[in-house]
Parts: sequence; C-alpha cells; structure tokens
Amino acid sequence: MNATAGAASKGRTIALWVFRVVLGLLFLAIGTTKLTGTLETVPYFAAIGWGQWFRYLTGLLDVAGAALLFVPRWTFYGAVVLTFGPGMATLIAIFKPELPLALPLLFTLLAATLARLARPSQIAVS
Repeated sequence: MNATAGAASKGRTIALWVFRVVLGLLFLAIGTTKLTGTLETVPYFAAIGWGQWFRYLTGLLDVAGAALLFVPRWTFYGAVVLTFGPGMATLIAIFKPELPLALPLLFTLLAATLARLARPSQIAVS
C-alpha cells in the first residue's frame, strides 16, 4: 500500500466517523424529542392519525438506531433502522400534503447513505 492510498483510507475512516457521530447525535436528539413530546411532536403525530403510540415507537427506534451508530460493528444495522422512521414519515407526507416533506426526506437520504457506506464488505451467499 502506498502513502497516497493509506492517506485516502485514513481520510475516509475519519469522514465516516464524523458522519456517524453527527448523524447519531441528530437522531438521538430527534428520538428524545419524540419520547418527551416536545418541539411539536405531539401535534405532528396527532396529524398523522395513528395515535401517540407511534410517536413512542419511532422515538425508541431513533434512540436505538442512534446508539448502534456509535458501535462500529453495528453501524450498518443502526443506519438501516434509522432509515425506516424518516422513510415512513416521507411516505406519509406524500399522502398528507399538510405535513412537511423536506426534512424527513433529507434524514432518510442521510441514513441510507450511511448504511451504504458502512455496509458489511462481505455478505455470505448460500
């Protein structure tokens, strides 16, 4: 391995760590607001019409997924879990135009990007 390849690999590792930490802290904050019912989360989930149990479920998934991002071996799985919450919010916003679309779509794309970057390098095929 030459010096350029080693520097590129080290740079990618650092960038991935920064991405994981920023996204993990973001989703930890989002999950906490859902679980505590702050920052208009209660009216938002009331507008969805599925009840507040869905707010608690997505809040728990956000916190659990964020925690998994901080464990290198589990980052991929945490990112996959985090893709589902805002992904569902994106789908709901498409069918309920009164709900915001931009942020859930952005968070879905960020989590999916991290899942792609952190995917296991070898997947066993039987």
